[in-house]
Amino acid sequence: MEEPFVLGGTDDARWVVHPPQDPHGDGYVYRVRAELHDDGMSAVTVATVFRGFAGSASTLAEFVAGLAADWQGWDGSRDWRSADHELTLDARHDGRRHVSLGVTLRAPGPSWDRSAWSARAVFVLEAGEEMTRFAADLAHWLSTQASSGN
Repeated sequence: MEEPFVLGGTDDARWVVHPPQDPHGDGYVYRVRAELHDDGMSAVTVATVFRGFAGSASTLAEFVAGLAADWQGWDGSRDWRSADHELTLDARHDGRRHVSLGVTLRAPGPSWDRSAWSARAVFVLEAGEEMTRFAADLAHWLSTQASSGN
């Protein structure tokens, strides 16, 4: 069994991303189980992601790498979302040294469903070395998953 990617610690908020699965065997559409744990809250969803295209602008790895590359800051929020919005990330730079990375999980299915739920946790990362390390670790983990045939 492959190890999941984890942002955060065991006692703090943590975001867990399990290895992507290719249900159609096409190397294009993947399902990713994601978890959030924070202050007694636990949430799990399965997100649909694309290997080479992630909706608006980039893959998850490219999105995070872009945040690390712009360590000196940016205005407003930068956002990434899975194909059906079950997993979304939003990032804000404080103009000094930190990036607040919000991770939101949503119930699979239509957003108008009254039984739908969402859960959110925010991770604060140092904009330089810590963000760069996070981006490199995530990119390496994702490329390892791709080469293992998942």
